[in-house]
Amino acid sequence: MTAYRRIVLTAGAATLASCASLGPRPAGDGFARVNPASVAAAPAQYDGKPVEMVGLLVWEFENFGLYQSYGAYCRRGDQAAIHVEWGSWPGVTRADNRRLVEVRGVFRNRVGVTQPDGSILIGTGAAGPGPLEPGQVVRWLSPPQKPCPAVRP
Repeated sequence: MTAYRRIVLTAGAATLASCASLGPRPAGDGFARVNPASVAAAPAQYDGKPVEMVGLLVWEFENFGLYQSYGAYCRRGDQAAIHVEWGSWPGVTRADNRRLVEVRGVFRNRVGVTQPDGSILIGTGAAGPGPLEPGQVVRWLSPPQKPCPAVRP
């Protein structure tokens, strides 16, 4: 085996090993790095867990959430969003509507789920499962985006 081939094989093995370690595992700070669509797809898996997410903050009448992207928001992709009561978050105002943001908080799978007393919690403003409990804004990633283009019939 030539030295060149040995280097290429070693580099390939190292690359595969590093890829296998990627995923929504908690970093040293205990927060799982996930996206809103992953949490919306498997809310029970993330219930009670600290998460860090990047998404589009939406604070509108009967629409409070963190969407996967601007496109998912414009398509009203509830399957790509989680519910967040932004009014309870420090430093977040209505002026932050449609801004990309990185946030940290604890996800709770309560909206649309049977509660211990047998009732079902329904949030009229819920964009998806949740809520993401008040945590912190890690950083703002964009200014407010424009409203979605009008849908043509």
